[in-house]
Amino acid sequence: MAGLPLDTAMIGPILLVLAVLAASPGLYMVWRTSGLDERIRDRLTGKTVVEPAKSRFQDRLRPVADRMTKMVERAAPKDEDQLSDIRFRLVRAGFVSKNAVAVFFGARLVGLIVLQVSLVLALPRIEAQEYPNWFPFAMSGFLAMAGLAMPGIYLDKRIEKKSLECSDGFPDMMDLLVACVEAGLSLDAAVLRVSEELASRHPELSLQLKTLALEMRAGRARKAAWRAFADRVGLEEAGSLATMLRQSEEMGTSLGDTLRIFSKGMRQRRILMAEEKAMALPAKMTVPLILFVFPVLLGILIVPAIIRFQSFM
Repeated sequence: MAGLPLDTAMIGPILLVLAVLAASPGLYMVWRTSGLDERIRDRLTGKTVVEPAKSRFQDRLRPVADRMTKMVERAAPKDEDQLSDIRFRLVRAGFVSKNAVAVFFGARLVGLIVLQVSLVLALPRIEAQEYPNWFPFAMSGFLAMAGLAMPGIYLDKRIEKKSLECSDGFPDMMDLLVACVEAGLSLDAAVLRVSEELASRHPELSLQLKTLALEMRAGRARKAAWRAFADRVGLEEAGSLATMLRQSEEMGTSLGDTLRIFSKGMRQRRILMAEEKAMALPAKMTVPLILFVFPVLLGILIVPAIIRFQSFM
């Protein structure tokens, strides 16, 4: 361990450079898409787009970034089922770019390298604390697992957040769908209309509805489009709605009656779920009451009696 600081000085910068190189494809993709809305707007309005020096610099860096992206894609697993699962999770989290899978695995690689570099730079301090010899190796394994798991944890948190946002707006979506269908609109036109109405209050659900409308307009079967919508949203109510719409289409029943019955049943179910949570609240409050409230009340009742008893002694 005598030569450890010298080895740290050599290994640290090398690993840091590798981490920067591994992160460069994702950084380049973000930089490349900056200002994209302005360029599209200028092209649609017929304005002449002046290519700045930055665009020429981007053109020079594009082959390098493409090579790095291909390197990250080679590091990705070749199992189609695993890739499909990761791609589906990325879509549910809102990452729909064609390079999202490569960026995901690149983020895992960057997290792995950056944490290892941080550990290498912290080795002199660890040595000064006189930890056991096995401690750096154990810490290295723990940081490696953390670096590989952090992108997946971030995806799960983002998916959960988007599902909760869609769950909050789902009753409003059903009410608007019922109103639009009963007013004479077709289901496809009603979906597009509802997506516009929900854009300000529930933007995530509005985006999913717009995607659904585009899929049906592109020629995808209605039952397949609604099933894909339910999978993206990740709500049980959406899956039940897709099943009910498919059965209504196959049996030829009234679409307005189907949506009204489903909306009513969904609201009753949510009321029952709220009542169930309210009934479970006293049982959940028992432990906090015993640990925090009861000792305070016991002290308030007993301490004056003890003080008064000591005054008579």
